[in-house]
Amino acid sequence: MKIDQVDLITRVASQVLDILLMKYPTRTGLGLVLGSIFSFVVQLFAPALRSIKFMDFASSPWWGWLSLGVLVMHSPTVVSAFRQKPIGNDAVDQAMELIERGNFSPAEKRRQYRLLVEKVANAAALKQEFQRELKNIEKSLAAEGKTP
Repeated sequence: MKIDQVDLITRVASQVLDILLMKYPTRTGLGLVLGSIFSFVVQLFAPALRSIKFMDFASSPWWGWLSLGVLVMHSPTVVSAFRQKPIGNDAVDQAMELIERGNFSPAEKRRQYRLLVEKVANAAALKQEFQRELKNIEKSLAAEGKTP
């Protein structure tokens, strides 16, 4: 198996776990509502649906309709996972998508990418400074005999 295939598999597996672990709670909640609506409509039209011979919609379990609703609501997430290579940070991914979709000249796109890189770098630097400061505070507390 090539490294690119393994990377694709792990990326997809990670995103599936994110979906299952409610990374997008609004989509999951709306998916459950949509699945409930599917289940209600199927039960409402059960006599007519029983006449369909190749598929028995009427005897499908309620949890199957809930699963279908969640799957339908999360389909944009799944499609975007295969269309683009995500960075791993939703905000950065969305910013990059907006830059690509925008009607920018090539020079303006480069400028927008540079601004995005600067902002991400500044955020990373602030995070590192915060980590150092936190370690210093923990050391000073440990030296005083107080454990956090």
